[in-house]
Amino acid sequence: MSGPYQTCSAVKLAKNGTKLWYHCSIVNAYGNNWTYVRVEGTNTSGWMSNDNLTNQTGTSTRC
Repeated sequence: MSGPYQTCSAVKLAKNGTKLWYHCSIVNAYGNNWTYVRVEGTNTSGWMSNDNLTNQTGTSTRC
């Protein structure tokens, strides 16, 4: 099994209103959408479930 899944542990939480830069997205084997993001102004990055993302604009490149 590879790719992001809900069974992976959360290591960071982004506060409501945090600006994220979207790099790419995938659909995992369970049909869930995930986006690889970076927190604006930092080097902090990682996978986030699209269920946790709001106010998205535009489309993301497939990873």
